[in-house]
Amino acid sequence: MTSSTNTAKRLRERLSEFSELLEGGNDLFGIVDADYRYWWVNQAYARMNGLSSKEIEARTVPEVVGRDHFLQTVKPRIDRCLAGEAQSYETDRTYPGIGRRKLLVRYYPIDLPQEEPQRLLGAVITDVTGVYLRDKQLRQLAHITEQSPGPVAVTDLEGHIEYVNPAFERISGYSRDELLGQTPALIRSGQTPDSVYRELWATITAGKVWTGEFLNRRKDGTSYWEFEVISPLKDDSGRITNYIALKQDITELKEAEQELSRIAFKDPLSGIYNRVGFTRKLHNLIDLHGWPSSGVLVTFNISGLQDINDAYGYEVGDQLLQAFGQRLEDLPGEQVLAGRIGGDEFTLFSLPGSALALEPYLTELIQSLTRPVDLANVNIDVTFRLGYTRFGKRQRPIENLLRESERALSLHRQDSSVPWVAFSSQIKQEIQKRIELARELRTALSDDQFELHFQPKVDLLTGKLLACEALIRWNHPTRGLIPPGDFIPIAEQSQLIGPIGDWVLRRACEHLRQWRDDGLKPVRVAVNVSVIQFQQGGFANRVGAVLEQSGVAPQELALEVTESVFEYESEVLLDQMSALRDLGVWLSLDDFGTGYSSLLYLQRYPFNEIKIDQAFVTHLLDDPFSCNIIEMVITLAKALSAEVIAEGIESAAVSRALIDMGCRSGQGFFYSMPLEAEDFRWLLEQRSKLPLTIEHGQY
Repeated sequence: MTSSTNTAKRLRERLSEFSELLEGGNDLFGIVDADYRYWWVNQAYARMNGLSSKEIEARTVPEVVGRDHFLQTVKPRIDRCLAGEAQSYETDRTYPGIGRRKLLVRYYPIDLPQEEPQRLLGAVITDVTGVYLRDKQLRQLAHITEQSPGPVAVTDLEGHIEYVNPAFERISGYSRDELLGQTPALIRSGQTPDSVYRELWATITAGKVWTGEFLNRRKDGTSYWEFEVISPLKDDSGRITNYIALKQDITELKEAEQELSRIAFKDPLSGIYNRVGFTRKLHNLIDLHGWPSSGVLVTFNISGLQDINDAYGYEVGDQLLQAFGQRLEDLPGEQVLAGRIGGDEFTLFSLPGSALALEPYLTELIQSLTRPVDLANVNIDVTFRLGYTRFGKRQRPIENLLRESERALSLHRQDSSVPWVAFSSQIKQEIQKRIELARELRTALSDDQFELHFQPKVDLLTGKLLACEALIRWNHPTRGLIPPGDFIPIAEQSQLIGPIGDWVLRRACEHLRQWRDDGLKPVRVAVNVSVIQFQQGGFANRVGAVLEQSGVAPQELALEVTESVFEYESEVLLDQMSALRDLGVWLSLDDFGTGYSSLLYLQRYPFNEIKIDQAFVTHLLDDPFSCNIIEMVITLAKALSAEVIAEGIESAAVSRALIDMGCRSGQGFFYSMPLEAEDFRWLLEQRSKLPLTIEHGQY
């Protein structure tokens, strides 16, 4: 089942909970995706368009509303809504068998989890033709009908009520006698901004018609929503004598809108704002109070959430997320705003005051949020990483602020020895530098600026050449030769590691084929593989295709995989590596002992070779711990029937010590630095023992 199908299924299940609300009235409801295709409509929407729900859900918006109306009126507003901005507008449409109708149309963005690629919006359409017709007829006839199904009120020029119809009595709960002589303030809820009333009076005293919404209060204290059209009534001389208010109860519509808004702007798990809702609310706060130069935007990442899920179950993990979100929500302060912006990431806007007050504020914040949480009768410690950015005087979009704090958070993930990381101009410069480097990497790939160097692997006892490791170098047109450590991390972050890794694989096989065609006896060439290449899928098939195209035997190729691959251990990864082993490709586990491997992984995964990380080899002679690790790796490799090789050998003493410990092969500067392709070709021709010496006349 596709991600789109899963999303549609979950959304329909969610909508079914509100079926009575969505299907019970005459309002039209629908959900549309970024391709302008219907995902769901209610029966009222289908009836209005003369189709069934299934017929509409199989079509696109322009197919239903007409291409011209779609391009001129609908599409621009859908696009703005999908970008995160709710839309509201009035339009006229002609329907078969119904005629011309005046519609109030509203669009709301629906936020989905980050793993979902779709963008959706909810459409709420109200037929307000009746309201406008009643207003027109009443003004034409100059009297009020007692038979009107909608509430009607007439006031004098000061707003005192002179007439209400029975529908007004029913909806307000007040009798006519209780209402006459009062002003509409009697039914005010107190939740409508004063600015709305000021706009209303400015409009009607100018002789114009005002339309809008009110949240009012009944006599029993319950609230209800009304859509109102308020018009001046004039005598024969054109003088305003009264005001007439024609009302429509839209309580059900507003409840549906509020539910759509909750889906669009609130995180369903924690109940606090999601990323879209947080951005929208913070934007509103800034519009209301101005740019908060002393404000700070903090982003949190809960540490060890996966371990909690594994130990106690995902239900407890979800409860922890709920508790953490509630703690953020309960923080004191009038202008404190919290949101959940990712799986285990939360954000907080606050006003700690001056720069001098920031560190004490963050310290107190950490102490407040790291209190243990009692879940499943277990006290679970809450720890997190923290990055933040200050608003400062330079105004910028909220999404930029979020990216700044998230970048600071990512740096805190790399160095948790400090309590937090602040976004700074230096970090910004580094980001710009990485962006520029990523752009140049794309150019390098298209302009063939990369080349391979080859570092020999030797028999430590004899110095005989056994194999080699292909190492990529970037021959930059202005910066010269750039080592992989400077650009491979950027390639991984920018998703370029896949095509770069494929280039290395092809070029290494091309060299192997060329050496064989030239009559040389090549050795096995090892190519480094990133975990991202496995995650992209189909890696084993791509390796097989390259071997077939180049005419290289599978046993002549080795793939070196760092043990960090086990951080993303899965059945898919195991299947791909097993397929490579079945193909005949040599598999080498690189950087062993640096953090992720376990005996279970080594037993399950089909490695032919284990490489001892150079960090242990370098300190073999002066660090007992490194020595013990190397002995353990050698013993483990024997138990697994795997070869063992040491990297980073830089002296004869280290080489002899490795031989004494039972390690027979290795690589490092003591034997040879990585060689350009032509130099390594010469080494294949000579078949000299390594390291090369002056006595041989070759060094």
